[in-house]
Amino acid sequence: MLTIFRRKFIKNWLMILGWGVGLGLLGWFMLDIYETFFEQNIDFAQYLEAFPEEMFAFLGGSSDLLSPETFLGIEFFSYIPLILGIMVVTSASKLITKKEEDGTLEVILAQPISRSAVFWSNLLALILTLVLILTITWGGFAISLTDVKAFELTQAQLFRPFVSLFAILLIFLSLSLMLSMILPSGGVAGLVTGFLLIASYFITSLSRINEDLQVANRFSPMKYYQGAEAMSGLNADFLLILFGWSVLFIGIAWFFFVKRDLRFGGAGGLRVVFPKKEREK
Repeated sequence: MLTIFRRKFIKNWLMILGWGVGLGLLGWFMLDIYETFFEQNIDFAQYLEAFPEEMFAFLGGSSDLLSPETFLGIEFFSYIPLILGIMVVTSASKLITKKEEDGTLEVILAQPISRSAVFWSNLLALILTLVLILTITWGGFAISLTDVKAFELTQAQLFRPFVSLFAILLIFLSLSLMLSMILPSGGVAGLVTGFLLIASYFITSLSRINEDLQVANRFSPMKYYQGAEAMSGLNADFLLILFGWSVLFIGIAWFFFVKRDLRFGGAGGLRVVFPKKEREK
């Protein structure tokens, strides 16, 4: 199990550096931009009056863009679940199925190793990859925070939104993994989960300006994503909901992978794949 975990994790190092360093540099430059805005407070505040309040509500913030919480919410935490979410969904949908469909999984399972070991070692490597990407990204913000005097936040406060971000990404990771075990191929699972991610994002965003969407928003995972609002304090109930559903989806994915037959090339058309029944002897 450790060998599979180490090999999978090492293969992800380019993903970790690419996403982590890229987003970390974005955060480092973003706080410098904030300081520039802060120095031009009067002129910039007048400029903001031309924008409708609904636009700020859609992005999850108020019209007071000069507050650290609103600035980071609109400029980073409002859209980053979509960007990283697509990466996570794609990686999770192919985590097991890629090896399964190209025939390499059959060779791995021919060795003295269980399906559970293959499942958990690959999953933990992907989760650790996500954790490191978010940690490096937070590091870029944290380094810049020490030089920006106008930003009245501690590094601990800045870390909280990344906990909420990890929770929302984990639920779509686990959902994509679960669907890849049920649907006929990883590509179909990634497509379905990606659609649900985008739909959830727009339902939650539009519900802030349209009360008719409040009912649908109750079932949207993005409703429980705090984003920059977590700087004022993490909502434990929201985290429990997201982590709870993630554990459930992962448990279902593991059950299906252990119980069902292997498939090759997404064989089986569009039929749903169910666990095989034990034959009576």
